[in-house]
Amino acid sequence: MMKSADANERGKGRQKCGGGSLDRREIVNKEEKREYKAKKKAFFEEHKMFYRPLMADVFDVVEEARSEPNSRTPFDDIKVIEDVTYKIADGLELKMDVYVPSNPVAGAAVLDIPGGGWMIHNRKRRAGYAKCFAALGATVFVIDHRLCPSQCFFPYNLADCIDAFNFVAEHAEEYGVDPNNITVTGDSSGGHLTAELAVAATNDAFREEMPVPALATKPAAVIFVSGFFSFKVMFRIPFTHTLIARYVSDTRSRSAFKKWKYADKIEPYDFITEDFPPAYNNGGGFDMLCAGEAKRMAQKLDSLGVENAYYVGKNILNGGHCYLLRFPKKPARRDALKLYEWYADRLALAGKDGEALAANRERVRTFFTQYKRALKEGVPCRT
Repeated sequence: MMKSADANERGKGRQKCGGGSLDRREIVNKEEKREYKAKKKAFFEEHKMFYRPLMADVFDVVEEARSEPNSRTPFDDIKVIEDVTYKIADGLELKMDVYVPSNPVAGAAVLDIPGGGWMIHNRKRRAGYAKCFAALGATVFVIDHRLCPSQCFFPYNLADCIDAFNFVAEHAEEYGVDPNNITVTGDSSGGHLTAELAVAATNDAFREEMPVPALATKPAAVIFVSGFFSFKVMFRIPFTHTLIARYVSDTRSRSAFKKWKYADKIEPYDFITEDFPPAYNNGGGFDMLCAGEAKRMAQKLDSLGVENAYYVGKNILNGGHCYLLRFPKKPARRDALKLYEWYADRLALAGKDGEALAANRERVRTFFTQYKRALKEGVPCRT
């Protein structure tokens, strides 16, 4: 695995953040219960914040309720390799699930960074989103990263995402992918980390001032779903520092956040250059968390001449935060198909496996346009 020149600095960050985190859902005996309580107490005494924030529970409940219906697809031929360790950080194994296409195209790979407010893992809740990329012919790697605040604070979660990207590049031959054809995607906070990763790949001055490794290659493209890009925008919403920002930054007030060492670096807008990868951005027209972010990102990229496309969902009932991931909803399927078509167009530019891509593309279209029938009868893979 590629090592960072800033390994010592990153190690300090891990020690500060407390290393591994015992998930309370995994507690099975009194000894573990005592250990968890001791961790919470020590963490609160040091950081004056909760080890498991209230918003982590809120995000967890919402994501779990949507997980099963959002994961339904007819693509049962796609092989899933679960729980691949891509990194060990201070004794904590960071995992990814790998979705292997039955009809691969152009050595394509997609690295998915699921959202969760930087606080929870959603790797197991993105199967539907991942399988549609795999159905198009890409090998998909869905990752966990260290969580805020119990395992780290920003930018050490960004370092994990870059290490995951480098793992894919370094194991390209093993998984049959092209290290120069890795697209990175993320939703919500995962969109933020995707943008930060792309900035680190294309702005050396930014990366060299951060405790993160260099990227093995530049992402071929980036795809955002309700991407969060600015804490300045977040602070327009009351109590967002108390509920979210403090747990990402280890700061106790907004004024402390503004003086924080990484207050500028956590805003990707200010460090995007003309070398930023081609981008697709989907946002919800009624998204209260990331209001207007898709359009603002498009305007920024347009101003620099970066190839990009964006779409904002306009359905009042189904146009909220990360609405596109809710495949049972017709507006989500309609707009998700736009995203996958954009990605398929990117694959077509490689000029390889044209017949396979055409067959895969039709298969994905059938799923999104004939949803109920496709789930019931399946959509065969034509190799």
